[in-house]
Amino acid sequence: MKPRPPTLRQDRRYLLVRIAPSLVRLEGKPLYLAIGEAVTALFGDQGAARIDQAVVMVISGYAVVRCRRGEEERLIAALATVTEVEGQRVALHPRATSGTIRSLRDRIVPVPEPVYLGGDGSEESPRRLRIGAERVDAIVHDYKGENVLRFETIHPEDR
Repeated sequence: MKPRPPTLRQDRRYLLVRIAPSLVRLEGKPLYLAIGEAVTALFGDQGAARIDQAVVMVISGYAVVRCRRGEEERLIAALATVTEVEGQRVALHPRATSGTIRSLRDRIVPVPEPVYLGGDGSEESPRRLRIGAERVDAIVHDYKGENVLRFETIHPEDR
């Protein structure tokens, strides 16, 4: 079957969505199901069919979500209601809307990979996690086994 000429295709819009926290790694299908569930819960089956959302790609803390032209605001409202994907707590923050995926790729800011600086998790030697250049999270296991985070600033001489 031949592809439709551009004049007969439906207009699409693409949303660049930042996934928070940036350390969460998601796959496309579970994210698609979570967004689809949110759209259906908010606008019903007819509204979901009108929006016709799809997750195009998930890369380095960002996702590109497709919808029909004119339905961007409704999709953004539905994205605000997504709080969990596959048991992981997440928030989806829309960053940009465009008619092409290429223009959205230019807006992606790479998320730095976390670097573990050592420590065993005890009070004397906390496990340190470096994210970017300005922040270090010290992870300490207390008597209940929970993680306690302390935020510290890295001084230039400590780098």
